[in-house]
Amino acid sequence: MRKIIKNCNLIDGITDTPIENSYIIVEGDTITKIGQGNIETTTDDKVIDVKGKYVLPGLIDSHVHLVWDGSPDPMPVIEHMENDEITLRAYRHSLDYLKLGITTVRDVGSPDRTVLHVRNAINSNLLIGPTIVSSGTSISMTGGHVYNLGREADGADSVRKTARTILKEGADFIKLMATGGIYTEGEEPGNVQLTYPEIKVAVEEAKNKNKKVAAHADGLEGIMNCIKAGVDTIEHGIFADTEALQLMKEKDIFLVPTMIVMRRIATYEKIPLFAREKAQDIVEQHMNMLKNAVKIGVKIATGTDCGSAGTPPIYYFDELLIMEKAGMKPIDVIKSSTSVAASCLDLDDRGSITPGKKADLLIVNDNPCDNLSVLKGDKEIIKNGNFIDI
Repeated sequence: MRKIIKNCNLIDGITDTPIENSYIIVEGDTITKIGQGNIETTTDDKVIDVKGKYVLPGLIDSHVHLVWDGSPDPMPVIEHMENDEITLRAYRHSLDYLKLGITTVRDVGSPDRTVLHVRNAINSNLLIGPTIVSSGTSISMTGGHVYNLGREADGADSVRKTARTILKEGADFIKLMATGGIYTEGEEPGNVQLTYPEIKVAVEEAKNKNKKVAAHADGLEGIMNCIKAGVDTIEHGIFADTEALQLMKEKDIFLVPTMIVMRRIATYEKIPLFAREKAQDIVEQHMNMLKNAVKIGVKIATGTDCGSAGTPPIYYFDELLIMEKAGMKPIDVIKSSTSVAASCLDLDDRGSITPGKKADLLIVNDNPCDNLSVLKGDKEIIKNGNFIDI
């Protein structure tokens, strides 16, 4: 049975303006045809007349932590839990994204194989949920940034073996903690942690398996180490200067800025004081970096760090408004949240409304190109061709 969505304004994630009076044909979980005008239907078709509403691809969050709940201090919540309970919590959190219209998430650090199990259950249709791209556990130096979510490794040989182990366990990409950060006490975001040789061998091992590398990199020296080593995405990028950003553009390295989490940590009084003080010191610098990245033309994939301190999934939509304030047009923010993010995550089967892509779709009442806040409001959600009601 075909599903036919007709009379819509189509925001396909690729073009710059909505395409009026469009239709979308979905067969099974896949978009098979799009067009404009009238469409012949049969009694076997399920026709959804959306009468001038707007249809766009399902949204993507390129940086989340599914094992965390977005409470003011989420690490102690799970620190002493068994992995099976953490896995169940991660699944529950994944549904919080899906019901908001975030149909794909990239999880960038979780204990052991907890999130990999959730991903596998969803991929096998055992459970309903968003598409999950997962690093499994991350790699940090001993005592490094959020080491509790990852595996500690010191020296090139140790990092190489750890990367190989994580890939063997089924990770979709490698996540490195290249610098210090905000939500670990006793370090600064500018601190170098993993060294260039350590980063380089992790990149080598990922490339040997045709996988990407994402790097938590706040400080400039650590960012430059990552760029030189050939990582695929810089997460946060707080202190990236013009030279670093230009190199990222030249080398086709994505920036995943995660603006909202820094603002939440800086302003939410229930968050631990050590983290609040660090965040307060970098919020302005972080925004200036993003404005510069927009001007230079760095590829930007929407990512929030949701799940982290004080930042549950609903704050995804605040990230979009911050990106607009940094100089991005609303349509470019939408692309960063759909087709650009899909490219960042190596997902060639979704992220745009084109024939052959998976039918991850949102139906909204008004034009998000005029007002991005529309995306936070009422919407209908289609995941892999099926309407979602959670």
